[in-house]
Formats: sequence, C-alpha cells, structure tokens
Amino acid sequence: MKANAQLGEMHDRLIDFHMQNPKERLGDALLRLLEDPLKPRDEHGRFRVNPILLFLTMVLALVFGTFLFFSLVRS
Repeated sequence: MKANAQLGEMHDRLIDFHMQNPKERLGDALLRLLEDPLKPRDEHGRFRVNPILLFLTMVLALVFGTFLFFSLVRS
C-alpha cells in the first residue's frame, strides 16, 4: 500500500511540474541536451551537435564495426 501512495504522490508532482511550463516539450528538452553548449545555433539558426557527443558516437561506431569484423570474418 505504501508503494502505491508514493507512486501517486510522484505522479502528482510530475503533473504539477509539467503544468508549470506547458510549452516545454520532451523533444525540445532532448534537442537542448544534444546541442553544442558553446555555440548552440549557427548564423543561419541551424542546429549544431555537441562535438563531444559526435566524437563518442564515432568511436562507438568504430568499436562496433571492429567487433563485427572480427566476430563475423573467420580466417
């Protein structure tokens, strides 16, 4: 019974939080997380990706490609 009361309280807090700023959408918050913090938009207002996230994505793709190459190609 205690878990249900906590869940209901958490639900009410979440509703109150979202009602304070109804224009804030989840997609906008995610874009803000992916944006470059130093230069969020270029001179034309286009989106810029965070270079650290871009680098980590490229390294992850390289590691995954290397794993696939050595696991699928047999001598």
